[in-house]
Amino acid sequence: MAIKDVLKVGVGHSEDPKEAIKMALEKTGGNPDLTIVFSSSNLNPEEVYNAIKEEVGNSAIIGGTTAGEITNIREKPTTNTVAVMTLKSPYLKVGVGVGKNLSEKPFESGKEAIHNAYASLKNNPTASAIISVAFMNKKSTDIIRMKPFVNIVIPDGLSGKEEEFLRGIVSEVGCNVPIVGGSTGDDLKFEKTFQFANGVYSNTGIVATLSSALKIGVGYSHPYFPTKKGAIITKSEGRTVYELNHRPAVEVMKELLEVDELTPEIFAQKPMGVKSSDVFGEYTIKSAMKANDDGSITFYSEVNEGQYLTVMDTNREYAIEAFKKALNNAIINAGSPKRIGAIIIFNCILRHLLNERLNNNDLDIIKEVIGDVPVIGFNTYGEQGTTLGGSIGHYNQTSTILVIGNETISQ
Repeated sequence: MAIKDVLKVGVGHSEDPKEAIKMALEKTGGNPDLTIVFSSSNLNPEEVYNAIKEEVGNSAIIGGTTAGEITNIREKPTTNTVAVMTLKSPYLKVGVGVGKNLSEKPFESGKEAIHNAYASLKNNPTASAIISVAFMNKKSTDIIRMKPFVNIVIPDGLSGKEEEFLRGIVSEVGCNVPIVGGSTGDDLKFEKTFQFANGVYSNTGIVATLSSALKIGVGYSHPYFPTKKGAIITKSEGRTVYELNHRPAVEVMKELLEVDELTPEIFAQKPMGVKSSDVFGEYTIKSAMKANDDGSITFYSEVNEGQYLTVMDTNREYAIEAFKKALNNAIINAGSPKRIGAIIIFNCILRHLLNERLNNNDLDIIKEVIGDVPVIGFNTYGEQGTTLGGSIGHYNQTSTILVIGNETISQ
């Protein structure tokens, strides 16, 4: 007997947004519950959004501009295209919130976005009924993996304020609701990025809150392992390190990396790692952005005094296995669904460039581990998610993953 789908997923990918959305709607039909749109910044964001909106009716729309678009339709990430995913399920409701003035008031922006997302979330009696059944029939170890709410976050990637935005979100909903997302890009122009949240915005952080009785899980991965080289941050502020080991940061970094000049290429190939304080002690990646004339170094994420920066390294085999592990962790986190409905990936543009150097392809790895499933994602200017040990953060050179099962939590 055929197993009934509880989630319909459509994917479209094209240079033309109208063609992309029509491809996606072939699988889900009109009025999907959620439409995800990742678009090249080289296309007019208003025109992209309006073309999508015209076809999807009252569907919640989220997304933004990118540094490369990803779907399972194309063999690898592309540019100058529009990637679309539509999702439809009686077990799925979506609320969308926008937090404005992200650069100026990031904490308040996070609080505003999450508040608006939950305020716009409609009641989900079908999901509530399924959850009740699951509580009566499932083991406690299965119940603990249920995620009636998941927050997808997509902040402006040029704000430089993702950490404070996340603090605003967590201050409202706590640490127990999964968070996953990525910062919008503009194809490495570093001029202006746009966010889609039932409209077109810039300098905002958006949140899409999924209320669902589907099996949903999150994963986190970067392709680096620690070396024995490192230094202690002895003076820093925000994302700038002034001193390492009580000396100018630039001097010490040149010694650590064994170079005469610190360039963006060198920083990208030799990122720093900070060991998390959670029970798994995973390393999170801190990528340096530039060396400054005053001897300091600016990073793409916060760097705090007292942290030990470890020089990280990688190779092709390690990178592949790390991504496989992240996929499997996300599936386990979802409650090990036998059928995967959709995968959403937020992948750092620097990690993408590393994949190209190593001749790795995440889409090939997904097919090997899971099979041919609907995938959407984009190359980001930073990633948000949760480590295996539960630490919520903003990361660099990382991939954060959302897995949605094509089965309910009662199955």
